[in-house]
Amino acid sequence: MASSSIFIYKLCLSSEINVESIYLRLKDYPEDENTYFNLELISSNELVGEYIIVRNAKESYYNPRKRAFESRIVPKANVISFSVTNNFLEIWANKTSANKLVFELSNLFKDISIKNVEIKIDTLIERLKGYKLKISKVCFQDFLFTEDIVGNFTVDLSSYGDAFSILQKYNDNISSMTIILFCDNSSIKLRVTAKGRVTVYKDRSALGDEELLFLHQILLNGGEK
Repeated sequence: MASSSIFIYKLCLSSEINVESIYLRLKDYPEDENTYFNLELISSNELVGEYIIVRNAKESYYNPRKRAFESRIVPKANVISFSVTNNFLEIWANKTSANKLVFELSNLFKDISIKNVEIKIDTLIERLKGYKLKISKVCFQDFLFTEDIVGNFTVDLSSYGDAFSILQKYNDNISSMTIILFCDNSSIKLRVTAKGRVTVYKDRSALGDEELLFLHQILLNGGEK
C-alpha cells in the first residue's frame, strides 16, 4: 500500500498576498532543466503543484551483449507534491523534501512567513470524538507497568469497546497511533506520531475531493490552537 507523509504549514500573508498572487509569482520562477514547478490554479484560494528537482545519478545495469555489469549516468527526478489553500501550505513528501520546498519558497517569498502546524495527539484525540473511525495500533512509551517497571509496548485497540477512554487516560504516553477514518463509502488510514508526523496510507492522487476536505478538517482542527 502506498503511503505519503503530510506536512502542514501556516502562511502568514500580508493583505497584498493571496493564493492567486502566489501562483503568478511561481509561474515566473526562473526554472531550468534541473528545477521547476508544475502548477494548477484550482480557484482564487487554492492551487496545487509539484516542485521538480532533477539530479544526475549513477546506476548499475547489466549489459547482456558484454555479459557484464556497467554503470551509466541517468537523470532522477524528485517530485514534491504540494497545495496552497487559503493560508495553509500542505506538502506530501518526506521531511527532507518538505524542507527543500519550504526553503525554496522562503527564498522566493520574503514577505511570507511559513510556520509549521504542529499536530498534537491529545488535541487530535479530542477532535476525533464523534467521527466514525477505528483505532487500530497504538504505541505507548515510558509506560509504568508496576512501581519499578517502565517500558514500551504496542496494542491493537480495534476490537476494544471504549478505545477513547484508553487514549485519553494515557495520551501522555502515546508515541504513535494508527486510525482508520470512514468518509462516506471510503476510508482513510493514517498514522500520527507524538512528534507531529502524519502518514496517510494512500497517495494524494488516489484521494477524492471529499476525502481531502475531510482529512484537512481533521488535521487542521486537530492542530495547535
